[in-house]
Amino acid sequence: MRTAAPLSAAPQPSSPSPATPDPLLGSRVHHLARSLKQQWKRYRKELKHCQRKCSTKAIHSFRIESRRLQSSLELLNGLLPARQVEKAERLLKRHLDIFGDLRDTQVQLEAVGGMRRAFPAARPFHAWLREWEERFARKTRKNIRKVKTARLGKWIAVCRGEVEEQLGKSTPREALAALRRSVDRAFGRTRQLRTRINARDTWTIHRTRVAFKRLRYMVETMTEHLPAVTRERLSAMRQYQTMMGEIQDAEMLLLALDKFLREQEIELTAARRFRAELLRRRQRLIRVYLKEADQLLEFWPLPHTGASVTCAKAGHEMAQKADNL
Repeated sequence: MRTAAPLSAAPQPSSPSPATPDPLLGSRVHHLARSLKQQWKRYRKELKHCQRKCSTKAIHSFRIESRRLQSSLELLNGLLPARQVEKAERLLKRHLDIFGDLRDTQVQLEAVGGMRRAFPAARPFHAWLREWEERFARKTRKNIRKVKTARLGKWIAVCRGEVEEQLGKSTPREALAALRRSVDRAFGRTRQLRTRINARDTWTIHRTRVAFKRLRYMVETMTEHLPAVTRERLSAMRQYQTMMGEIQDAEMLLLALDKFLREQEIELTAARRFRAELLRRRQRLIRVYLKEADQLLEFWPLPHTGASVTCAKAGHEMAQKADNL
């Protein structure tokens, strides 16, 4: 369980003054926009790695590159027709979904493995998970080998061509402003979902996490162009995402245990004790996250004035949700 490190006050990202133009702005913006080609190459490399060896590490690397490619497309959304981005994202999601069951089971095995000594019910559950891991691994290996990148590659190429055309029509400052607006939209979406979090409904936290993950990768891509995006800030964003991810993993583990208990007969007292411990751990993770949830407002400038009032109000609301859990 991790908590996001507090951030020191950082200057708000702002465009260079017209009186002091950045002589490298043009080349930086063009490099950023054209980095889609490099991201596509990394995606294909990790996909081929998974097709050769479907290991936990390979799956993790592929999922990261998939998310980064997806976030790159969203970042460039200000320079692209929405229809093109949507088609590419649908194909990316289809590829990502292949690994969902296997990845969840591998995470669950790691979590349960360390509990077998203290909780007798964890032992047969761990063996059951191992059987499912083997099934999912066979299914995943079969499906990943069927993945073809021609259609996705076609849409990525179309997007790259459109970006090049738009860059030719725009000044570097206009292009950078379009990219920033994409990040603003991603932040606004994440902030909106955060305000809708219900402490008793982990799905609301999961939706916030998915949106935040996209925001985080977009901000990482913009690092060279935003002085306030420091290593400290990126590290805090990773930790913030991890807090939400641990809640989702805990939720999926409880769902897997409930399925196991419906299918298998084990000693009732041991099963109840084990489930109570998993539930207690999940609730603790939720409380920890809710007390840190308002840190989201530190990761990207608010699009309106009165930010301090909004932050204080949001922090108070989240603290109440954590106390009432």
